[in-house]
Amino acid sequence: MTGAPKPHILLVEDSALTAELLCELIRTHHPEASCTVVATEADALVKIEDMPFDAAVLDVRLKEGSGFGVLRRLVSLTPKPFIVVLTNYALPKYRSFAMLVGADYFLDKTTSTEELPTLLGQYFNSMSAVQ
Repeated sequence: MTGAPKPHILLVEDSALTAELLCELIRTHHPEASCTVVATEADALVKIEDMPFDAAVLDVRLKEGSGFGVLRRLVSLTPKPFIVVLTNYALPKYRSFAMLVGADYFLDKTTSTEELPTLLGQYFNSMSAVQ
């Protein structure tokens, strides 16, 4: 992505270890990307107002708040960022709700985390093609 703007990713994850591992996974495949980590719904909503994000990776269940609250705010933005819900609670009702509200993908942390860099890469490539 030489010459393309550096993609900004918002990672909403309340486990510090999981957040560190996810950012490392993302940067390993996309060293040009920056990863901003927040652990609560309230902190995510503040960050969203502070700066635009190209993509967001959201956990559903947080110690404080819910990824669904963040999802609702993100889908109201113009332009809407690319949104991946990544959770250990991959229940059908959560998946249906997330997709209905406007998530682009819904992944199970236990089985599909490795798909995240590929999905982000496809999105980053489409971003650079538009610009």
